[in-house]
Amino acid sequence: MKKITLLISFSFLFIIGCESTMHSNANNLESLELQELSSELQFDLGLSKSSTDALNGSLNRHGKKGKHREPGFLWKVAGEVSNQLSDEEKAVLFEKIDQKEIPLFGSGKGNKGKSGKKGRKNGSEIFRMLTDEQKALHRSITESYKEQFKSLKSQVEDGSLSKDDAKVQMDALKDAMRAELDALLTDEQRAQIEQNKAEREAMRKAYKDSSKTVMIDVLSLSDEQVVTFDELMKEANAAAMALFEQSRNSEIDRETLRTSLQSLFSDRDEKLESLFNVKQLDIVKVFTALEMRMKRHKSSKGRKGGRSKG
Repeated sequence: MKKITLLISFSFLFIIGCESTMHSNANNLESLELQELSSELQFDLGLSKSSTDALNGSLNRHGKKGKHREPGFLWKVAGEVSNQLSDEEKAVLFEKIDQKEIPLFGSGKGNKGKSGKKGRKNGSEIFRMLTDEQKALHRSITESYKEQFKSLKSQVEDGSLSKDDAKVQMDALKDAMRAELDALLTDEQRAQIEQNKAEREAMRKAYKDSSKTVMIDVLSLSDEQVVTFDELMKEANAAAMALFEQSRNSEIDRETLRTSLQSLFSDRDEKLESLFNVKQLDIVKVFTALEMRMKRHKSSKGRKGGRSKG
């Protein structure tokens, strides 16, 4: 009996010791996001000690002192990690990408318009610019329309209104609400909003361009590959924007939008895969897998701390 108890105790301590080692390795990283990413990868992939050390070394080298928020950070990590992980570890890393058919270079979901996360963020920014009197009127208007939205939802639920008719009325209400809220603004406030928007777009473009420069360097793309890459991405993005516009205009339903986008990006990725050599494609897949996990930790951090600061 004592032998069994000792064996169980030893096994328990061994497991705790392994977990402690994993956490201590991850805790050497400065950022909580990087610590969580490292721990998750160690656990999910069953990384060997050499792979764990290589991963944390790369995360620390390119991500310390806030550099993990700089353009191209994950491309630098992916370029190194692709050479350091075993084929078995990478196979596990790529599982979710293959199973869920995750596009290798994004799916255009960032273009959600005013009804998406960007719209809500911009709305809160505008609200902070208002005077106390404007804020009171803003609340009154939004509360009034909120009740009308609830009424439409109730009618759909009890079957007295079809979903198609409700969508038409909902869109009309949203347009009317936007018009009333816009009427609250002064010319100076509208000018400031447009200036802020232009500055954000310029910063977003600069970040995207810098990330692309790092990607080209990490993948060692030829000039010909860069030209073809740009053409494929531009063509797919234009087609995606057209689909989103059709959806906003009620020309296609959500399911048609979803399947059309899935097909569009699947075709694009097939062409991109033929553009890259084996090593380049391996780095791209590592980057996509890391980016997917990194985004999850960022969104998780936002939920835990209330509203994310963006």
